[in-house]
Amino acid sequence: MFILTTVVDRIRVPAHKLQVNTLTALHNEIDLKYPNRVLMNFGLVICRYGDCLKITNGACVPGDGGSHHECLFRLVVFRPFVEEVCVGKIVKSTPEGIQVSLGGFYHDIFIPAYWMLRPSRYNDKLGLWVWSPD
Repeated sequence: MFILTTVVDRIRVPAHKLQVNTLTALHNEIDLKYPNRVLMNFGLVICRYGDCLKITNGACVPGDGGSHHECLFRLVVFRPFVEEVCVGKIVKSTPEGIQVSLGGFYHDIFIPAYWMLRPSRYNDKLGLWVWSPD
């Protein structure tokens, strides 16, 4: 469910943060940029993991007062495996599908009606999806 992935990115440290230790400033910028963002082919980024593994010397770009560093760092990513079972709570049930919460960090999972286990149907009286084997 959770994996560590290694990322290389050019991180900009703004001019007003150049007085701070370079590693601390880079960690702060990574922590601002990546958490709660979905990276294509990786998953939902939860947080940075540990220190930067590699940092280049800062480069200046004309017209920009900040420094730019190539950084190699690791991120904790939420990426469920195919057919992995995740336990959650049903938050809302409608004829269109159900909304599920995985607890502490992910509340917006929507499972549309066409992905429901077959044979299941929506029961208007109960307001729930019911699996009814024939």
